[in-house]
Amino acid sequence: MNLLAIETATPQVGVALLGDDGLLYATRLAGGRRHGEVLAPAITAALDVAGLTPSELTAVAVDRGPGLFTGLRVGLATAKALVDALHIPGAGVTSVEALAHPHRRGTRVVAAVVDARRHEVFRAVYAPVDGALVEVAPPAVTTPADLATQLAQVAAGTPVLVVGDGGRRYARELSGPGVEIAGPLDAHPDPAVVAEIAAARLAGGGADADLRPLYLRQADVRIGWEARSGAAARPPTQTAGAPVMSVTCEPADG
Repeated sequence: MNLLAIETATPQVGVALLGDDGLLYATRLAGGRRHGEVLAPAITAALDVAGLTPSELTAVAVDRGPGLFTGLRVGLATAKALVDALHIPGAGVTSVEALAHPHRRGTRVVAAVVDARRHEVFRAVYAPVDGALVEVAPPAVTTPADLATQLAQVAAGTPVLVVGDGGRRYARELSGPGVEIAGPLDAHPDPAVVAEIAAARLAGGGADADLRPLYLRQADVRIGWEARSGAAARPPTQTAGAPVMSVTCEPADG
């Protein structure tokens, strides 16, 4: 097995190579808004260090979201291109399960929280059971305030660990009795974890071969454009002397 894992769902760009004897290579880089520029050289470097050529890859795994739209598109497009060109299987892993997976042997409920921008977060909640994670709240988009209420209810019975960059960004809102915000090492999905989950999934025949993105909401630019179009289609209503409200498109999130 030579499995390449790609992680571009967050501001980070991650690449890992997993072989029969374990992890061959892993790197995590600050991608910012440059996922397309950073990913290809990172894959090339991974193959060079491991002494492999693309034709020796046997599978590709990719973080399919939720996360930043641009980053997701770059990662999924690259994964699909490799799968199609090399005729090898592909596996999709969600960013929230990759964030939660390292804590599967703990005793606390794990809330994986990804920063969704626009003062929203993507979240999923898992409970550790016999060394594995059981999903108790599926991936969804919500506000930090609503999530804080949900976590407080859970923490009343079981301690909660919050992982992901969304948890760190909104630590003040989410923190409370029984709720701990994980440190920076748990802020972004680890490509090595993506590789580990995908390898098990492929071995068990449960891979998401379609590599479908998990967006959970429309892109920011589209949301802004539809708001502008809707406002333009309606005649303005205003009282005398009141300013006309202007709706502008927000920049893309990634």
